[in-house]
Amino acid sequence: MAKDLKVDDKGDLVINPETHDLEMIDGVDEIAQRIKATLEIRYGEMEELDPKQGTDYNAILGKHFDKTMASDEIRNVIMEQVPEVESVDNIEFTPQPNRGMTISFKATATPTDGTSAEEVEGDVDFGI
Repeated sequence: MAKDLKVDDKGDLVINPETHDLEMIDGVDEIAQRIKATLEIRYGEMEELDPKQGTDYNAILGKHFDKTMASDEIRNVIMEQVPEVESVDNIEFTPQPNRGMTISFKATATPTDGTSAEEVEGDVDFGI
């Protein structure tokens, strides 16, 4: 089963207030967190570690927003970079002030522990 350190909405590590240990995350919650992290990385940003990791923000932000092109980019990024995802079932775009965009996603994924496929959902805020 894949496990990872849990991060909050700001990307900070979550510390358990009782034990003072770093919290862990697994299952579909870990997959949702990984999808969000993948979408938050600009394509080419991690040139030394993994140059093909990330999302092409040009398809999502800018003057001439094309919902089909943006949906295709999001769907392709999730399917290619998060192997547990079997399908991306829904993508919604909500424009935000100052040329930002909130992207909400729903996907079907199978955790690596062999349990059956489950729905994974979350949202990511993009901004310039």
